[in-house]
Amino acid sequence: MNHRLLSRNVFCSLSLTLIMIFSTSLAMAQHDVRGLVTDAETEEPLQGVNIIVAGTQIGTTTNDEGRYELRAPEDDATLQFSYLGFESKEVPIEGREEINVALTPVEIVGEEMVVVGYGVQRRRDVTGSISRVDGERLSRIPTQSVDQALQGVASGLQVTASSGAPGASSVIRIRGIGTLNEASPLFVVDGMIMDNINFLNPNDIESVDVLKDASATAIYGARGANGVILITTKSGQVDRPTEFDLNYYYGWQEVARTVPVTNAREYAILANEAAENEGRSLPFDDPSEFGEGTDWQNEIFRVAPIQNLHLRVSGGTERTAYNISASYSGQEGIIYENYLDRFSFRLNNDYYLTDNLDFGHNIALVYEDYQDAPGVVGSAYRGDPTIPVFTEDGDYSPTDERASVGNPVADLDYNSNNANSRFRLSGNAYMHYSFLDHFRFRSNLGIDVDRTEGRSYSPIFFVSAIQQSEETSINVNNNFMYNILWENTVQYQQTIGDHRLDVLGGVTIEEYKSESLGGGRINVLGDDESLWYLNAADDSEGMTNFNSAGDWAMASFIGRINYTYLDRYTATVTNRVDGSSRFGRDNRYGWFPSFALGWVISDEPFFPEPAWLDQFRFRGSWGRTGNDQIGLYPATATITGNLNAVFGPDERIRFGALQTSLANPLLRWEETTQWNIGIESSFIGERLTIDADYYDRVTDDILVQVPIPGYIGVVGDPFENAAKVSNSGFELDINWQDSRAGFFYSIGANATTVKNEVLSLGRGNEEIFGGGVGVGGMLATKTVVGEPIGSFFGYKTDGIFQNEEEIEAGPLRGGEEPGDIRYLDVTGDGEITTDDRVFLGSPYPDFIFSFNVELGWRGFDLSASFTGQTGNQIYNAKKQARFGTPNFEESALDRWTGENTSDTYPRITDGGHNYQVSDFFIEDGDFLKLQNLTLGYSLGTDITEQIGLNTLRVYVSGSNLLTLTGYDGYTPEVASQSVIASGIDDAFYPFARTFNVGVNATF
Repeated sequence: MNHRLLSRNVFCSLSLTLIMIFSTSLAMAQHDVRGLVTDAETEEPLQGVNIIVAGTQIGTTTNDEGRYELRAPEDDATLQFSYLGFESKEVPIEGREEINVALTPVEIVGEEMVVVGYGVQRRRDVTGSISRVDGERLSRIPTQSVDQALQGVASGLQVTASSGAPGASSVIRIRGIGTLNEASPLFVVDGMIMDNINFLNPNDIESVDVLKDASATAIYGARGANGVILITTKSGQVDRPTEFDLNYYYGWQEVARTVPVTNAREYAILANEAAENEGRSLPFDDPSEFGEGTDWQNEIFRVAPIQNLHLRVSGGTERTAYNISASYSGQEGIIYENYLDRFSFRLNNDYYLTDNLDFGHNIALVYEDYQDAPGVVGSAYRGDPTIPVFTEDGDYSPTDERASVGNPVADLDYNSNNANSRFRLSGNAYMHYSFLDHFRFRSNLGIDVDRTEGRSYSPIFFVSAIQQSEETSINVNNNFMYNILWENTVQYQQTIGDHRLDVLGGVTIEEYKSESLGGGRINVLGDDESLWYLNAADDSEGMTNFNSAGDWAMASFIGRINYTYLDRYTATVTNRVDGSSRFGRDNRYGWFPSFALGWVISDEPFFPEPAWLDQFRFRGSWGRTGNDQIGLYPATATITGNLNAVFGPDERIRFGALQTSLANPLLRWEETTQWNIGIESSFIGERLTIDADYYDRVTDDILVQVPIPGYIGVVGDPFENAAKVSNSGFELDINWQDSRAGFFYSIGANATTVKNEVLSLGRGNEEIFGGGVGVGGMLATKTVVGEPIGSFFGYKTDGIFQNEEEIEAGPLRGGEEPGDIRYLDVTGDGEITTDDRVFLGSPYPDFIFSFNVELGWRGFDLSASFTGQTGNQIYNAKKQARFGTPNFEESALDRWTGENTSDTYPRITDGGHNYQVSDFFIEDGDFLKLQNLTLGYSLGTDITEQIGLNTLRVYVSGSNLLTLTGYDGYTPEVASQSVIASGIDDAFYPFARTFNVGVNATF
């Protein structure tokens, strides 16, 4: 048994052993008690009420009829009844066998607490635009990472997976893209700032708060321009009995959709046509002798297992609260030779030493073991279907004769020999001290340590001239990063009559360091994994090494004032001053203020009081935030080494270095100015809530590289604060929920519009090209003033030339023949030149939406969530890339074969005129996706008590089940971290459709 299977089995065995021990340690019951729990106002039964025997861990919940049964250890014990939205109640048993309880609803309008930067606030007092997502909703979606579970949960938030590979992170955008550099939001987990959240287990999440406008994000100053996502993990509660939560699911994955390509017979026909059209000899004598041939996509994809085990222990004593969890996530990739195993442990504790002093910690330890597969999707998509996987001798077939791509199955065999691991320690320790009645001091020390190790081995093999290795080689790399954050804040809170004041001030310092080290050698002693070390290879030749490092530091001063009058007028003033080592000495500090007002107009005496209206509230904000994700050293000159040359009397190789970029000490912060107007309203006893916002944000002083004359002698153009980008739009969140006679249902929807426009690109830089595609790396995007960032740019097609007469009538680019694409003469000069290129669409959607439905009845629960978007385009670059004669998409069967046979698809060729960047490769990216569908059933207490459990729920779930789209690729969700090269599909790792069976239990 290898180390991977051993570690996984040991973890699972220990977890199951702990479960059995804890289950059998429950005390023997001595007194039976049953009853009914109802709503004191409506007299309707309440389902899911928590009932605990005081001072013990014995408890249960009411069933769908509001009834409960449990066995108490003594007939004089006390029962504690608690239910969200109702007043808790304690009832002594006093020897009774039946106890009926009526719980009184509490007024909770506006009392919901929301996590904000450096604290929490009542929802009613929040003046910023913040969307809250409950952790329970995330945990009910079986997924391996939190970022994927965030898709579609809030307006203004766009989440797109970057790849279907296990552990792949998602591309997250909040309210569009306001920079030409890194546009990801800031992640803050329990107060610790992090670069990503894909290592978190959704079962550990208590809540997620998405901060969108400047009033909410200005407290994070230089890093708030792209939005902020605050994540709070679960914690224990003081004076609560120990409770165990078990969550486990097992499932399988399959590729959600493959690209329809031609079979062997169809390919042979088209390949012959391409050869005939280009004056070459025909590659196939008789295409009809071929049948289906090899489905190369089917050869690399598989049905892969996935599982997740999460065990949580929580509770508290009079002076402590604890939450301990451990989890294992295992995912095989839908492409062979690809997997990820993740083990995580979390310890969240609070210690209340005195009434004025407490401290605590949130610590996460994560270990990952994974193997990456080579990039074989493109070669499987392009593979020649007339060639089998293996030759008659059992060797891998060469596949490069016509398609010019390697055998993808052989690639998986020979180039998947890699072993990688990652260890991450992240968390924080904090202390609170209350003094002088209204003051509270908080000190928070956070740390994030990330270490990855990887090694890859390449054996000797030969499949074809383009797919071979003449010698064995080994490469090893190590990457280390740590980030330390220390924050100290003082908060003053005071209520005097109708006035409520909350003042926060503090200082923070942060330091980041990273280092990479690696090397490679050839001629390894053997193929066994035990020899995958540098010392087991030849050190006399072919030896390489590298070592690099980076660091930065930041010091900040923060301040915020919240003032509320008559509980309906609210004002918030925030300011943060950040100083960063990434900028020049003259512009190292930046100021980031914000102002906001809130008004509960429904509380005004003049406002009508209809019975159906609960609350109507206005809020507005203005503020300025920054973006420091511009690289480590844009303000300083860089020097590149290893630019060696042979010179001198002895003609020896001399080590050389050259300045490759110029310094610009005047660089300053990218600044985003945003204003926001919003309403929050609730109706019909808070069953219906409607929130709406209009936002307008402009980012100025965006860093771009401005061209300079070549005689300066540097490779890269220097950075300047030159560009300006605008984003504006509307957001809408609507939710309805109700419960009648044991039937619960909830319907929610959100929608976002985004208008992105470049306002300026600075002196000498009127356009930025990007997105290399096709043969020769033609550039498919162009960023200019007046258009969205990274818009597609190329020729507009105008049908197909049907005959020589149409060609003679022009206009022409040169070399056209009947059956070729006719491009539109935009300039009207009678010929096709590069000046005729136009904008062909944007990769960023105009409209993003989602909706979800939840139903509950008699122990059954059903939930479904949908996401979608419209208004964006996709550049199908995989169809454009032609090297030799690769396979064709099925749409090529509708090609032009003679006059008037087609006016949309040209004659078959392997390159040239028809493969220019044009709207022929542009497709709509609209889609509607059934993201998740879950059906669950919770067993009644009469069954769970017999097996020593409080609750037990079983469920089946499916993710990424159905996508309605007109796009022919693997998925219309095409994303890239590069903002100027997004929406380009070059056959990336496709997404999986997942089916799961799971169980949730508490005891």
